[in-house]
Amino acid sequence: MKMRKTLMNRDTVVRWLSTLLMGGTCLVAGVSVSTTFAAPDNAAVKPAEITSIKGKCTFKGKDSDWSAKLKAKGDGTYDAVYDSSWGGKPLSYVGTLKTDLKTEISGGGKANEGKGNGTFEFSGKYGTNGVAQCSYKEVGGRGRSGTMTAEMPK
Repeated sequence: MKMRKTLMNRDTVVRWLSTLLMGGTCLVAGVSVSTTFAAPDNAAVKPAEITSIKGKCTFKGKDSDWSAKLKAKGDGTYDAVYDSSWGGKPLSYVGTLKTDLKTEISGGGKANEGKGNGTFEFSGKYGTNGVAQCSYKEVGGRGRSGTMTAEMPK
């Protein structure tokens, strides 16, 4: 019995690999091979499953990271414990956060355990990259303000 050796030329290999990568069906050595890709789901995370959010803030020309632990209340509203730092000093605020997980986000908080300065509020809109560009301000007190980003909550 003689074995038949079959070689695929480069164009054939490129064509069937392209078809598979694009999500399709190819016949390779008598075997049908297919791939299917699901459309991305921007709402893959359900509101009740969200437990945290993070971003960056700029205040008086200085950048800092911030984060918040979240607990769902319903209707896109969350209890939030915000953490950040300023000049190496830890800051903590307790408040709320509201988002539709598509376009808008807002929230605010009050200084927690003396680790902050008064209250603040923020709001912004998510871009196509999943990052919201926000502005924030102190409420009452000196009325200072700044900018911040917020990544899509996880």
